[in-house]
Amino acid sequence: MSKDAKALLLVSILFTFAMGLSNIFVNVFFWKQTNNFKIIVMYNMIHYIVIPMIFILGGIIAKRKNGIWPLRLGLLGHALFFGVILLVGSKGVVYIYILGVIHGIASGFYWLAFNTLCFDFTDINNRDTFNGFNGSCAGVATATAPITSAYIISRFEGMTGYKVVFAITLVIFLVLIFISLTLRCKNYAGKLNYKKAFSGNCQEWSIVRKSTVFWGFRDVIIVFLVNILIIENTKSVLSLGQLTLIGSLLSSASYIFVQKVIKPPWRRISIVIGITGSFLAVLGLAVEVKYATLLLYVVVDALFIPFYLIQLNSSTYNVINRAHDEDMRIEYMINRDIMLNSGRIVSAGILLILLKISVELSVLQGYLIFIGLAPAVSGYFLGKLKKVLLGERNQ
Repeated sequence: MSKDAKALLLVSILFTFAMGLSNIFVNVFFWKQTNNFKIIVMYNMIHYIVIPMIFILGGIIAKRKNGIWPLRLGLLGHALFFGVILLVGSKGVVYIYILGVIHGIASGFYWLAFNTLCFDFTDINNRDTFNGFNGSCAGVATATAPITSAYIISRFEGMTGYKVVFAITLVIFLVLIFISLTLRCKNYAGKLNYKKAFSGNCQEWSIVRKSTVFWGFRDVIIVFLVNILIIENTKSVLSLGQLTLIGSLLSSASYIFVQKVIKPPWRRISIVIGITGSFLAVLGLAVEVKYATLLLYVVVDALFIPFYLIQLNSSTYNVINRAHDEDMRIEYMINRDIMLNSGRIVSAGILLILLKISVELSVLQGYLIFIGLAPAVSGYFLGKLKKVLLGERNQ
């Protein structure tokens, strides 16, 4: 990998560590103040709605300058987000929807920049390696951060521990802003091609769009649901940190294994392994929510999801290469994110409707089965990219 790719990995690791410290506890922080699933879902839904709009704005900025500018804005936005949480403290729930907007702005800028720079700093020969290392390193960062936060939170009474964790996260983002000032990238000097950003483009990209939107149904929605279920079941923030530690270490090992072992002829089998494991992980929770099934979910999901995600992420970039649309990479990233967040929004909307009908645990269990099946549909479409998965360079 190039020097730039390694520098981007460092940014990714620190970002993942910072978000690992606080992000899983933001929903818990609001949950402890409200005990209302509907408010938490609305907060996340606003977050998902804002992200695609900011992706477009970030794309315009990146096309006129380069991918570093939206990266800096994203890091600044995350610093602002945690700064506001610290400022409002226990009154955070009053400003929860505003915080959802700020978080969406920060996420939109950061992920547009990160996805674009990943493309710039890698190629079809080393993309699996980059994604593998990024996944494994992120796994280690995700493993150490939540258990550290959980320990800090458990050492203080009330909300004090949360404030300490959010303050540490704020400092890390300030450091990341400084690091971003040292990064260099050539100017793109162009205008955003709105047709590329919103249309299906080539046939292979249309398949990627379908696969991505169905992945979005599951994606991060299941994470905050399971985290809250862990807190409610164990009544312990430390237990959430411990389970996250277990899952992250296993996920990191799985990413390394997939990156080393799975070669082009085995990529379609890797997809099947990933989607099968992800559904089996959810199945136990659909039967009964208890510590054993929560632990089973964490272990199985961590082991099997990398088999799928590496193929989805690498195929997304490789399709752009095969279409010889490298200069349109920002438009493709906007296009992809619209699909991803469309899936998230629809999924969150369905959950919100179900919660308005009933707040019984059985409703959540049925919903978990629904989103547990979504990767199977996503994998069905991804499996159609036979030439892409085999590593062929040209359409």
